[in-house]
Amino acid sequence: MRSRLNRWFAVPLVLFLRGWMLNVFVSQLPAARLRYWYYRSVCGMHIDATASVWRGAHFTGDRMDAIHVGPNCSIAFDSRWVAGAPITLANDVVFGHQVGLYTSDHDPDDAGLARRNAPIVIEDHVFVGSRAIILPGVTIGRGALVAAGAVVTKDVPPFAIVAGNPARVLRERKVREFTYSHSGTPPFT
Repeated sequence: MRSRLNRWFAVPLVLFLRGWMLNVFVSQLPAARLRYWYYRSVCGMHIDATASVWRGAHFTGDRMDAIHVGPNCSIAFDSRWVAGAPITLANDVVFGHQVGLYTSDHDPDDAGLARRNAPIVIEDHVFVGSRAIILPGVTIGRGALVAAGAVVTKDVPPFAIVAGNPARVLRERKVREFTYSHSGTPPFT
């Protein structure tokens, strides 16, 4: 009886709360505190109190509880998070608009297109430009800069500037110490 009730009510309810309700309603709330409460309490995400995730973030995947957003991170409008594996953002990470993080893809050599999952790790003081895409299994090193529109398919060394599709190292950043900091969530974002 219990398994039947779970199948009929619990599973659809969780899918509703972590799918439609999260991405259509909650992600658009202009009240950041309510969004963060939902992300933490209903979805199990770990978002530091000093971080901000602006409106329009879309989350999917069965590992939303493995999303970690560290202190002083700023995630701009309309980010996309596919969490089939852990996603970890360290300290002072800044995203432009519409950045995509994809921990899942499908094996093109498998007859059933089996899903493959690999974590994404973004280390301290990384800047990711608007509409960049980070693919499964990528680690972006401390102080790196990912240009707008880049498609990151491989690890990025610390302090590297990468651009293109696929992203390639253009040069190394000259600065090693960073002074920028995040000052909280702006109103209505």
